[in-house]
Amino acid sequence: MAKVSFLSSLPSKQIQYIKSSGSYGVLIHLNMLNHTGVKKLPSGIKKIFSIYTLVTLGPVGLGLKKKLTNTKAGFWKGFGVKSIVRGVARNPIDHPHGGRTKSIKYPRTPWGKTTKFK
Repeated sequence: MAKVSFLSSLPSKQIQYIKSSGSYGVLIHLNMLNHTGVKKLPSGIKKIFSIYTLVTLGPVGLGLKKKLTNTKAGFWKGFGVKSIVRGVARNPIDHPHGGRTKSIKYPRTPWGKTTKFK
């Protein structure tokens, strides 16, 4: 039972199966009389291939790429990353830029002086 990837259907064809990152198929059975092998694809389907087709041993590289595709806060929460709240969205007690909803006020320093016209 060997992990394989980059599988072609015929010896002269291009790579058609098991191309996405982190995926791999499993070589289940090898028949030397018929020159065929049974491989289980990542979808669970078992297919018969010629033993002369091109194949790469091991899974496809960049297995961590699946973790980088989702950018929702709940997804990254499982990895210990907290979401960042903007200072404008906070209360004036919590942040110097906070509390400016429904009015036009410029950013201020913690001492109340404006930073807009410097």
